Amino acid sequence: MRDPDAKPSETLPPPSPLTLWLCASGGVWALYLLVFLQVPGNGFAHSALIALVNVAPLAVLAAAAYWLIRRHLMQWSVAAQIIGHVAAAAAFAVIWFALVTCLLAVMNALISGGALDFTGFTGGAFIWQALQGLVLYWAVAATTYAVRGGRSAAAVTIVTAPPLERYFTRTGDDIAPVNVRDIVLIAGAQDYAEVTTLTGIHLVRMSLGEFEQRLDPARFIRVHRSHIINIDHLDHAEPAGGGRLVAHMATGAIVAMSRTGSQALRQLIV
Repeated sequence: MRDPDAKPSETLPPPSPLTLWLCASGGVWALYLLVFLQVPGNGFAHSALIALVNVAPLAVLAAAAYWLIRRHLMQWSVAAQIIGHVAAAAAFAVIWFALVTCLLAVMNALISGGALDFTGFTGGAFIWQALQGLVLYWAVAATTYAVRGGRSAAAVTIVTAPPLERYFTRTGDDIAPVNVRDIVLIAGAQDYAEVTTLTGIHLVRMSLGEFEQRLDPARFIRVHRSHIINIDHLDHAEPAGGGRLVAHMATGAIVAMSRTGSQALRQLIV
Protein backbone atom coordinates (compact mmCIF):
# COMPACT_ATOMS: atom_id res chain seq x y z
CA MET A 1 0.00 0.00 0.00
CA ARG A 2 1.31 3.43 -0.90
CA ASP A 3 2.18 5.71 1.98
CA PRO A 4 -0.19 8.71 1.68
CA ASP A 5 2.45 10.97 3.23
CA ALA A 6 5.18 9.88 0.81
CA LYS A 7 6.39 12.53 -1.58
CA PRO A 8 6.58 11.70 -5.29
CA SER A 9 10.07 11.18 -6.57
CA GLU A 10 11.61 14.11 -8.38
CA THR A 11 12.10 13.76 -12.11
CA LEU A 12 13.74 15.98 -14.65
CA PRO A 13 11.21 18.13 -16.53
CA PRO A 14 10.63 17.14 -20.17
CA PRO A 15 12.21 19.33 -22.84
CA SER A 16 10.03 22.19 -24.03
CA PRO A 17 8.29 21.87 -27.42
CA LEU A 18 10.38 24.78 -28.73
CA THR A 19 13.61 23.00 -27.78
CA LEU A 20 12.46 19.81 -29.48
CA TRP A 21 11.38 21.75 -32.57
CA LEU A 22 14.73 23.55 -32.89
CA CYS A 23 16.79 20.40 -32.30
CA ALA A 24 14.69 18.31 -34.67
CA SER A 25 14.74 20.97 -37.41
CA GLY A 26 18.51 21.33 -37.14
CA GLY A 27 19.00 17.58 -37.15
CA VAL A 28 16.80 17.04 -40.21
CA TRP A 29 18.58 19.89 -42.04
CA ALA A 30 21.96 18.25 -41.29
CA LEU A 31 20.71 14.91 -42.64
CA TYR A 32 19.43 16.53 -45.83
CA LEU A 33 22.74 18.35 -46.20
CA LEU A 34 24.66 15.07 -46.00
CA VAL A 35 22.38 13.52 -48.63
CA PHE A 36 22.70 16.41 -51.09
CA LEU A 37 26.49 16.53 -50.63
CA GLN A 38 26.61 13.02 -52.14
CA VAL A 39 25.17 14.30 -55.43
CA PRO A 40 28.00 14.87 -57.94
CA GLY A 41 28.56 18.56 -58.69
CA ASN A 42 26.87 19.84 -55.56
CA GLY A 43 29.03 22.11 -53.45
CA PHE A 44 28.50 22.78 -49.77
CA ALA A 45 26.69 26.10 -50.25
CA HIS A 46 24.32 24.73 -52.90
CA SER A 47 23.61 21.60 -50.84
CA ALA A 48 22.96 23.67 -47.73
CA LEU A 49 20.52 25.87 -49.66
CA ILE A 50 18.60 22.91 -51.10
CA ALA A 51 18.46 21.34 -47.63
CA LEU A 52 17.05 24.59 -46.24
CA VAL A 53 14.42 24.74 -48.97
CA ASN A 54 13.26 21.25 -47.95
CA VAL A 55 13.44 21.73 -44.19
CA ALA A 56 12.08 25.30 -43.77
CA PRO A 57 8.48 24.47 -44.85
CA LEU A 58 8.76 21.15 -43.02
CA ALA A 59 9.59 22.97 -39.76
CA VAL A 60 6.59 25.29 -40.18
CA LEU A 61 4.25 22.39 -40.95
CA ALA A 62 5.62 20.41 -37.98
CA ALA A 63 4.79 23.30 -35.65
CA ALA A 64 1.28 23.54 -37.13
CA ALA A 65 0.78 19.76 -36.80
CA TYR A 66 1.93 19.86 -33.17
CA TRP A 67 -0.60 22.60 -32.40
CA LEU A 68 -3.41 20.76 -34.23
CA ILE A 69 -2.74 17.47 -32.46
CA ARG A 70 -2.31 19.01 -29.01
CA ARG A 71 -5.27 21.38 -29.17
CA HIS A 72 -7.77 19.25 -31.06
CA LEU A 73 -7.00 15.67 -32.11
CA MET A 74 -5.90 14.55 -28.63
CA GLN A 75 -9.30 15.50 -27.22
CA TRP A 76 -11.28 13.32 -29.66
CA SER A 77 -12.36 9.71 -29.28
CA VAL A 78 -9.87 7.05 -30.36
CA ALA A 79 -11.73 6.32 -33.62
CA ALA A 80 -11.96 10.02 -34.45
CA GLN A 81 -8.26 10.47 -33.68
CA ILE A 82 -7.33 7.73 -36.16
CA ILE A 83 -9.44 9.27 -38.93
CA GLY A 84 -8.13 12.74 -38.11
CA HIS A 85 -4.50 11.61 -38.21
CA VAL A 86 -4.94 9.90 -41.58
CA ALA A 87 -6.45 13.07 -43.06
CA ALA A 88 -3.85 15.32 -41.43
CA ALA A 89 -0.97 13.13 -42.63
CA ALA A 90 -2.22 13.28 -46.22
CA ALA A 91 -2.64 17.06 -46.03
CA PHE A 92 0.82 17.40 -44.45
CA ALA A 93 2.47 15.47 -47.30
CA VAL A 94 0.59 17.36 -50.04
CA ILE A 95 1.26 20.81 -48.59
CA TRP A 96 4.94 20.04 -48.00
CA PHE A 97 5.30 18.77 -51.58
CA ALA A 98 3.67 21.96 -52.95
CA LEU A 99 5.80 24.28 -50.81
CA VAL A 100 9.07 22.52 -51.67
CA THR A 101 8.17 22.62 -55.39
CA CYS A 102 7.47 26.36 -55.26
CA LEU A 103 10.59 27.18 -53.24
CA LEU A 104 12.82 25.12 -55.54
CA ALA A 105 11.35 26.93 -58.56
CA VAL A 106 12.08 30.31 -56.98
CA MET A 107 15.60 29.25 -55.96
CA ASN A 108 16.46 27.93 -59.41
CA ALA A 109 15.07 31.06 -61.09
CA LEU A 110 17.14 33.32 -58.84
CA ILE A 111 20.32 31.32 -59.43
CA SER A 112 19.94 30.86 -63.19
CA GLY A 113 18.14 34.12 -63.96
CA GLY A 114 15.53 32.20 -65.96
CA ALA A 115 11.75 31.92 -65.68
CA LEU A 116 9.94 30.16 -62.88
CA ASP A 117 9.39 26.47 -63.54
CA PHE A 118 6.92 24.86 -61.13
CA THR A 119 7.35 21.36 -62.53
CA GLY A 120 7.13 19.07 -59.53
CA PHE A 121 8.75 15.75 -58.81
CA THR A 122 7.65 12.86 -61.01
CA GLY A 123 7.95 9.10 -60.95
CA GLY A 124 10.00 7.60 -58.15
CA ALA A 125 11.00 11.04 -56.85
CA PHE A 126 7.33 11.94 -56.31
CA ILE A 127 6.65 8.69 -54.45
CA TRP A 128 9.73 9.21 -52.28
CA GLN A 129 8.76 12.82 -51.47
CA ALA A 130 5.19 11.81 -50.56
CA LEU A 131 6.44 8.93 -48.41
CA GLN A 132 8.79 11.30 -46.59
CA GLY A 133 5.87 13.62 -45.83
CA LEU A 134 3.77 10.81 -44.36
CA VAL A 135 6.63 9.41 -42.27
CA LEU A 136 7.60 12.83 -40.95
CA TYR A 137 4.01 13.60 -39.96
CA TRP A 138 3.79 10.41 -37.93
CA ALA A 139 7.13 11.29 -36.31
CA VAL A 140 5.68 14.67 -35.27
CA ALA A 141 2.51 12.98 -33.98
CA ALA A 142 4.48 10.41 -31.96
CA THR A 143 6.64 13.15 -30.45
CA THR A 144 3.57 15.22 -29.56
CA TYR A 145 1.95 12.31 -27.73
CA ALA A 146 5.21 11.48 -25.97
CA VAL A 147 5.66 15.06 -24.71
CA ARG A 148 2.06 15.96 -23.83
CA GLY A 149 0.28 12.63 -23.36
CA GLY A 150 -2.77 11.61 -25.37
CA ARG A 151 -6.44 11.33 -24.47
CA SER A 152 -6.23 7.70 -23.46
CA ALA A 153 -2.90 8.22 -21.69
CA ALA A 154 -4.38 10.93 -19.48
CA ALA A 155 -7.17 8.58 -18.46
CA VAL A 156 -4.76 6.01 -16.98
CA THR A 157 -2.33 8.40 -15.36
CA ILE A 158 -1.41 7.23 -11.86
CA VAL A 159 -2.19 9.94 -9.34
CA THR A 160 0.58 10.26 -6.78
CA ALA A 161 -1.25 12.81 -4.64
CA PRO A 162 -4.72 12.83 -3.04
CA PRO A 163 -7.50 14.62 -4.94
CA LEU A 164 -7.48 18.39 -4.65
CA GLU A 165 -9.82 19.60 -1.89
CA ARG A 166 -8.95 23.28 -1.59
CA TYR A 167 -6.86 25.87 -3.41
CA PHE A 168 -6.41 29.63 -3.26
CA THR A 169 -7.26 32.29 -5.79
CA ARG A 170 -6.43 35.99 -5.97
CA THR A 171 -8.96 38.77 -6.47
CA GLY A 172 -7.13 42.07 -6.65
CA ASP A 173 -4.89 42.12 -3.60
CA ASP A 174 -7.04 39.61 -1.70
CA ILE A 175 -6.33 35.88 -1.49
CA ALA A 176 -9.35 33.66 -0.86
CA PRO A 177 -9.71 29.88 -0.45
CA VAL A 178 -11.87 27.89 -2.84
CA ASN A 179 -13.39 24.61 -1.70
CA VAL A 180 -13.38 22.16 -4.58
CA ARG A 181 -16.74 20.75 -3.50
CA ASP A 182 -18.27 24.17 -4.32
CA ILE A 183 -17.12 23.99 -7.96
CA VAL A 184 -20.07 23.61 -10.32
CA LEU A 185 -18.25 23.37 -13.66
CA ILE A 186 -14.88 24.09 -15.26
CA ALA A 187 -14.38 25.36 -18.80
CA GLY A 188 -11.13 25.25 -20.75
CA ALA A 189 -9.66 28.60 -21.77
CA GLN A 190 -6.40 27.73 -23.60
CA ASP A 191 -3.75 27.38 -20.87
CA TYR A 192 -6.20 28.55 -18.22
CA ALA A 193 -9.35 27.06 -16.73
CA GLU A 194 -12.47 29.12 -16.04
CA VAL A 195 -14.00 27.83 -12.82
CA THR A 196 -17.65 28.42 -11.93
CA THR A 197 -18.48 27.97 -8.26
CA LEU A 198 -21.67 28.46 -6.28
CA THR A 199 -20.61 32.06 -5.61
CA GLY A 200 -18.86 33.26 -8.77
CA ILE A 201 -16.37 32.70 -11.59
CA HIS A 202 -12.56 32.88 -11.54
CA LEU A 203 -9.57 31.76 -13.61
CA VAL A 204 -7.02 29.15 -12.61
CA ARG A 205 -3.58 29.06 -14.23
CA MET A 206 -3.82 25.40 -15.27
CA SER A 207 -5.02 23.75 -18.45
CA LEU A 208 -8.24 21.77 -18.31
CA GLY A 209 -6.30 18.50 -18.63
CA GLU A 210 -3.97 19.39 -15.76
CA PHE A 211 -6.91 20.45 -13.61
CA GLU A 212 -8.71 17.19 -14.39
CA GLN A 213 -5.80 15.14 -13.06
CA ARG A 214 -6.04 16.93 -9.69
CA LEU A 215 -9.79 16.35 -9.22
CA ASP A 216 -11.72 13.47 -7.65
CA PRO A 217 -12.94 11.30 -10.58
CA ALA A 218 -15.88 10.09 -8.46
CA ARG A 219 -17.21 13.67 -8.30
CA PHE A 220 -15.99 15.36 -11.49
CA ILE A 221 -16.63 14.14 -15.05
CA ARG A 222 -15.15 15.55 -18.24
CA VAL A 223 -18.30 15.73 -20.35
CA HIS A 224 -16.72 17.57 -23.28
CA ARG A 225 -13.21 18.38 -24.48
CA SER A 226 -13.72 21.87 -23.04
CA HIS A 227 -15.91 21.20 -19.97
CA ILE A 228 -15.79 19.34 -16.66
CA ILE A 229 -18.84 19.22 -14.40
CA ASN A 230 -19.32 18.40 -10.72
CA ILE A 231 -22.12 15.84 -10.57
CA ASP A 232 -22.89 16.95 -7.02
CA HIS A 233 -24.33 20.12 -8.60
CA LEU A 234 -25.99 18.49 -11.61
CA ASP A 235 -29.72 19.23 -11.58
CA HIS A 236 -30.63 16.99 -14.50
CA ALA A 237 -29.51 15.97 -17.99
CA GLU A 238 -31.74 15.70 -21.04
CA PRO A 239 -31.27 14.08 -24.45
CA ALA A 240 -29.99 16.35 -27.23
CA GLY A 241 -30.03 13.88 -30.11
CA GLY A 242 -27.27 11.81 -31.66
CA GLY A 243 -26.53 10.05 -28.36
CA ARG A 244 -25.62 13.34 -26.68
CA LEU A 245 -26.97 14.87 -23.49
CA VAL A 246 -27.30 18.42 -22.24
CA ALA A 247 -26.40 18.98 -18.57
CA HIS A 248 -28.43 21.47 -16.53
CA MET A 249 -26.45 22.55 -13.49
CA ALA A 250 -27.88 23.72 -10.16
CA THR A 251 -26.78 27.29 -10.91
CA GLY A 252 -28.76 27.37 -14.15
CA ALA A 253 -25.71 26.84 -16.38
CA ILE A 254 -26.26 24.58 -19.41
CA VAL A 255 -23.43 22.42 -20.75
CA ALA A 256 -23.59 20.53 -24.06
CA MET A 257 -22.02 17.10 -23.61
CA SER A 258 -20.09 15.07 -26.17
CA ARG A 259 -21.04 11.47 -26.96
CA THR A 260 -18.14 10.24 -24.83
CA GLY A 261 -19.11 12.51 -21.92
CA SER A 262 -22.75 11.49 -22.25
CA GLN A 263 -21.76 7.83 -22.14
CA ALA A 264 -19.64 8.44 -19.03
CA LEU A 265 -22.65 9.97 -17.27
CA ARG A 266 -25.00 7.20 -18.40
CA GLN A 267 -22.64 4.63 -16.87
CA LEU A 268 -23.54 6.06 -13.45
CA ILE A 269 -27.19 5.06 -13.89
CA VAL A 270 -28.15 2.26 -11.47
